Amino acid sequence: MKTDTKIAILIRHYNPSGGGAERYAVELTKQLATQFEVHLFSQTIEKGESNSSSNITFHTIPQYLKRPRYLNQLLFSWSTRRATKGKFDIVHSHDMVTHANVYTLHVPCVKTRWSEAEGWRKWLRWLNTIISPRKLAYLWLEKVQITPKAGKQLIAVSEYLTRNIVMNYPKTKGTITIAYPGIHPNNNPYIKLRTADQPFRLLAVANDFKRKGVQRVIDAMEQLNQPDIQLTIAGSGNPNSLRIPSSLQKNIQFLGSVKSLNEIYQAADCLIHPTLVDTYGMVALEAMSYHLPVIVSNKNYCGFSEHLSESNALLLTDPTDSKEIAKKINLLYTDRELSSKIASNGFDKSQTINWDKTLRQTLVAYNLILKEQKNAKRNYCTR
Repeated sequence: MKTDTKIAILIRHYNPSGGGAERYAVELTKQLATQFEVHLFSQTIEKGESNSSSNITFHTIPQYLKRPRYLNQLLFSWSTRRATKGKFDIVHSHDMVTHANVYTLHVPCVKTRWSEAEGWRKWLRWLNTIISPRKLAYLWLEKVQITPKAGKQLIAVSEYLTRNIVMNYPKTKGTITIAYPGIHPNNNPYIKLRTADQPFRLLAVANDFKRKGVQRVIDAMEQLNQPDIQLTIAGSGNPNSLRIPSSLQKNIQFLGSVKSLNEIYQAADCLIHPTLVDTYGMVALEAMSYHLPVIVSNKNYCGFSEHLSESNALLLTDPTDSKEIAKKINLLYTDRELSSKIASNGFDKSQTINWDKTLRQTLVAYNLILKEQKNAKRNYCTR
């Protein structure tokens, strides 16, 4: 790729402390800006403290209305089309829009809800969709975004997500590039903010407590009945949605939303992530880079687990089984040598999954687009 290639990045919320998609977009945008002219189009922009945003030109897209969200999404698509049309070689979107030529997909397809239903439930869901402008809007946006055509490339953040896309849109098979999220190698010094005589502290990071299995962690703690095991929960989920036995009330700490997890990782003994659906699971990779052993759902539930084995993590075959979760917790609690070995192997593995690789994988899709554009111009000139 030529260094004078102009790239537009689209995401509604640009925030280094946001969710997985937002943080992915921030890091990739910074990587791209080291080599190319990059313009960022977003409704809300939080640059953070890093100076690495200096090579990015930021454009704030008007947020005409926040609710309903589907109208906000449609207006963002319309506004960014006007702002970018004919001005960039690559228009790369991390959101649902209708006009990008590169899309990074972060979440399972909207259509999954209907694809997985059977019999009368399937018909009922489609009937419910027909009378819902919100669902129709998202399905239309998704179809425009994902349906293969010349001059468009799809990027998925994991093989797990790729399988979901192909299940819902079979024509995409063989057309999707995978660009895994990463970390900055050796960026996290090994500093523990706790001593060995303190209680064994589990860490769960979740905004959606149900989907990330927080209740099952609490159930596992109840089964273990070990006063020395404590749980810290970081995220914006509702504590009132959880059933917490009176015997565990003092063992569980809620932090709410946090801007940085750095010190929280350093104060923990183990990350536990029994997610039911996670296209990647960035939190597990980050925890491993802080020398934390991780207990995480296997690759049938979590995209990040495609990188893992039993030598560098404890993998859950059934994240709905609190007994299995309890067994894994107890392994690390009672065998500190095993815990240390998994943490060390996990750290080594985390250092191989970095943003440089994400950039290289993304440039594969970019080069395919630029090659198509070049061939189209050549064919036009020879007519």
